Amino acid sequence: MKQYVLFFPEFILLGVSVYWLIDNYTFQHHFNPYAFGLFVLLLLQVFFQNKIIGFVLATLVSLFSLYMVLAVISEFNDFPTRSAAAFQLLGFGLLLCFLGFSAAIAMFCKFLPKIF
Repeated sequence: MKQYVLFFPEFILLGVSVYWLIDNYTFQHHFNPYAFGLFVLLLLQVFFQNKIIGFVLATLVSLFSLYMVLAVISEFNDFPTRSAAAFQLLGFGLLLCFLGFSAAIAMFCKFLPKIF
């Protein structure tokens, strides 16, 4: 059971990348190569557990999550009135950012001792 708990951050990020890939393909009707590349990279990371790739992924995901917090707040401020849709965007966007950032922190804790 402990071995599956160690993969939990990668599984969270895999879920977010699959959501991103499916969302772009079904609603916008185009294939997103960035989402697919992230999915493949995370899938390879789950199988091979490369310490350098894991640390780099954790760094990139944490920086991207912090950037997305600012993007969500900016989109929230673009709404003319504070409606239910605005708060739904804020809540779901911050939830995704929190999931990504917490998974990145967990990956830092997992791969940092292996590097240094």
